[in-house]
Amino acid sequence: MTSPKRLLALAALPIVFLAGCGNDDSKASKSSSGSSGASASSNASSPSSSSGLSAPATKGNLDDVKVDTKDAAKPTVSIPKDKLPFGTSSTKPKILTQGSGKTVGGDSYVKADFVMVNGTTGKTLGSTFGEDVQPFNMSSDSNLPGIITTLKGQKVGTKLVVSLPPKDAFGAAGAPQMGVGANDNLVLYMEIKKVEPAHLPCSTPSNDPNLPKVTVPTGKGKEAKLTFPAGKKAPSELTCSVLKQGDGAVVKAGQSISATYTGQVWNGKVFDSTEKHKDGGKPTDFVIGKGQVITGWDRALVGQKVGSRVLIVVPPSDGYGAQGNAQAGIKGTDTLTFVVDINSSK
Repeated sequence: MTSPKRLLALAALPIVFLAGCGNDDSKASKSSSGSSGASASSNASSPSSSSGLSAPATKGNLDDVKVDTKDAAKPTVSIPKDKLPFGTSSTKPKILTQGSGKTVGGDSYVKADFVMVNGTTGKTLGSTFGEDVQPFNMSSDSNLPGIITTLKGQKVGTKLVVSLPPKDAFGAAGAPQMGVGANDNLVLYMEIKKVEPAHLPCSTPSNDPNLPKVTVPTGKGKEAKLTFPAGKKAPSELTCSVLKQGDGAVVKAGQSISATYTGQVWNGKVFDSTEKHKDGGKPTDFVIGKGQVITGWDRALVGQKVGSRVLIVVPPSDGYGAQGNAQAGIKGTDTLTFVVDINSSK
């Protein structure tokens, strides 16, 4: 079994094309898992540009970008050949439809569909339309700077086009695996679908018949035993319950916390627990609230008190997404259940 920090970080990047590059352990684990096709390795061969340019194009006009939404489920984006290479010196958004829903905040979790095009070549790099995309953390430093700048303050329902110069996208390294060179501008069409708050309010135990019963023995690792309600389907939304209220400090986003936990597929097998680790069941340390663990953990554990025991039920969209986690035996349709004891924070 892979280390728990690595296991939990495999799906930290929910929208595969929106991640920037990085060399820290958590970002490296995202890349190796296949969750982030956008992370370029430090020794990858990166051309100066996919078109041989010596500098990014900076004469782009978003009015030249054509968005076809006749098929709302599969919109397309095109740039006329005589407007290539397309580029802007700064991030420039153009609102096509103004939404009226919730506002995207700096620490929100956002679900958005998009089509991404290489402004140098005009080639479509990918689309999330028709996929069950996971929310991404606006406060995570894994995201492209231009995307964060563009989305902050926008409302659910907004449809827009945005042009990102290299400095606000993948930087000098580019993203060779995606076909993005060092000098390539990106053009995205985006639809903001949903905004979720950074912190998920957790209920207190009320013998909810729809949630599993939990018992945790004393001793190292504290592997929990979960008894799932017969005939009950897993919740479709992220759900958490405080089984034991701690009296320590409140956990804040960006802190490193130490925890013991048990992870089990809803009405299925235990796929990981600190008790089973080779270090003898010692607590695991990880940064919370910054996209280094699955969304379900980030949203449920920030705001809890040290010493608390929390039950978290995580649907695929807040866990490992439609790709699942083959390494852990988790399918893309599996709902996950965690019992987490927060031992300390710093």
